[in-house]
Amino acid sequence: MAILLTKVNVWLDVIFTGLWLVVVVGLIGHFLLSIPTGRFRKKWILKEWPKHDWAPPALPKFMHFQHLAMMGLLGFSGMYIRFPFFDGGRTAMRYVHYVAMVIVGLNYFWRLWYAFFSKERDYKEFAIGKKDLQTVLGVGAYYAYLSNSKPHVAKYNVFQKGTYDLFALLMLVQGFTGLSLLTQPILFGLSPREVLLGWLPGSVAMAGAWARIVHYSVNWLFIILVTVHMYLAVAEDLPCSLDFFGLKKLEVDPDAFHHHDEHESAPAGLAAAHAEGD
Repeated sequence: MAILLTKVNVWLDVIFTGLWLVVVVGLIGHFLLSIPTGRFRKKWILKEWPKHDWAPPALPKFMHFQHLAMMGLLGFSGMYIRFPFFDGGRTAMRYVHYVAMVIVGLNYFWRLWYAFFSKERDYKEFAIGKKDLQTVLGVGAYYAYLSNSKPHVAKYNVFQKGTYDLFALLMLVQGFTGLSLLTQPILFGLSPREVLLGWLPGSVAMAGAWARIVHYSVNWLFIILVTVHMYLAVAEDLPCSLDFFGLKKLEVDPDAFHHHDEHESAPAGLAAAHAEGD
């Protein structure tokens, strides 16, 4: 079984590295296609970026920045633990990983509290409803350069909502499997691995080995999804991305609506686009 797990790890390295490279090449090709379609000139030369009728609040921006920074540390330290590309850093990287893990976990529950229980709760903005599903083809056509109109029925389009919801679910999986890798006794002489995986049939050690594979796979999924997320955030709505990192204040247009079709106006009263390219 140990030999089988070793082969699985090698195949995961090959598959995910190849998939990430394919995604990067695809994103480069997508950006180059913006030139003949006119989107490059419109956004990067004429500066005709999506308009917004409000700016992102400070607290979600802080949580977003903190989360991104810690996820970057987790991804980097996790890859180093898997591939120690310089000598003598494995122990230090494990501590970096643990500290970043705690901060990400606290930030995750803080964001959930903000979404569901704060005065500015925004959980409804991430819910995918029937109207969102009806826009899937339209939003897909926009990203595929088959249409210049990107339909919204709320602040985020259906692809954005799906991505953010997927992030939230993957975070739970990553947290569970990450804690399952800890073998030091913490509670009543039991390790997190024994508490979380001890109820499974078979060897706890073997269950931990498979948890490591899931954890590593999800780490790669985050790397791939964040690569796409960052590309779209910059390519589709650079001003909002700069505002998120405090580099440039987002200009607010009270008359802006979330419909981005040049030849149509959106119904009054609907929220403006926010982080359009995320």
